[in-house]
Amino acid sequence: MADGFLALNLGFAMALFALGLFAVVAKESLIRILLGIEVMGKGVTLAFVTAGYALDQLGTAQAFVFTIIVIEVVVTAIALAIMIRLQHATGRLDIRAMRRLAG
Repeated sequence: MADGFLALNLGFAMALFALGLFAVVAKESLIRILLGIEVMGKGVTLAFVTAGYALDQLGTAQAFVFTIIVIEVVVTAIALAIMIRLQHATGRLDIRAMRRLAG
């Protein structure tokens, strides 16, 4: 029973990471890229918790996950601030608008 639970959780973690990676690689919109990075982070945190459960180190895994969540919040806040500035400067939120900026 526990092996099936671990395999299912790791499968979901890999699926979340792959979905996030696809969003980062395939899209031109900065919002979709940011959401893809967030989904990838959730896949990594699920993998950490699953590994901690499997190794009887759940407390350590939860500490790592908490640290990852804090880092994700900071990265998201900075990315959103940059996106707001880009929207004000160019009127668009895509990769091409960023490439046109000079200086």
